[in-house]
Amino acid sequence: MEERNKRNDLNVSGISQTAGGNFHRVSIDGMAKVNGNLDCTSMEVNGTLKMHGALSSESATINGMCTLNGPLTSSRVRVDGLTTINGDLHSPELEVNGKCTVRGRVDGERIDIGGVIDIEGDVQCESLNVRGNIKISGLLNAGTVEIRLHTSSSAKEIGGERIDIRRKEQQNGFWKSIGLGGTPSFKTSLIEGDEIVLEDTEADIVRGSNIFIGRGCNIRLVEYSGELEVDQDAKVGSSQRI
Repeated sequence: MEERNKRNDLNVSGISQTAGGNFHRVSIDGMAKVNGNLDCTSMEVNGTLKMHGALSSESATINGMCTLNGPLTSSRVRVDGLTTINGDLHSPELEVNGKCTVRGRVDGERIDIGGVIDIEGDVQCESLNVRGNIKISGLLNAGTVEIRLHTSSSAKEIGGERIDIRRKEQQNGFWKSIGLGGTPSFKTSLIEGDEIVLEDTEADIVRGSNIFIGRGCNIRLVEYSGELEVDQDAKVGSSQRI
């Protein structure tokens, strides 16, 4: 960190192209193209950034548009604009209030999603909190998962200690206004955890200790070792104590 503080800053307010390198603060208010790896203390993008290389930064804040053709490693990442990462994302703190596409895996500790995120790889974290829209094509492994459904979300499989997926009670017109309206729902093939609470979820198998299958669920098989409660407005093909 001290070595990074001695570096020069990189500020782009017009149109610029650079080969990358090592910097202290990086600020992009115009249009920038980086052809190489970039290592910095902080990055803030309010304009447009296109990178061909790896980005390593203590913090990264993206309010504009950003395309990274390489991995992103940072202690804190916040996306309020539009971001596409053609690589892996490693960050202990990830917050997305805009739209983010990750064509790789995501590793973190706390992930908060208030916007839209589409992840093509696996996700590993301590806690995942979703108040927006999430699509995970790979496996989700987290200590706690809390998802409040506004629209349709999905994951290939979910594993965790506590998994809580429920409908957001008070919907607003925001999601419909951006073309993501529709019935709140969650779709996956497998959910496995200790404590599981579900609403509006479609799954082949739900396996855990204490399980509540709430309204709007359609589950083919439930396997449980503790308590199982099924709402009258839910469909469960079969259940068995294991």
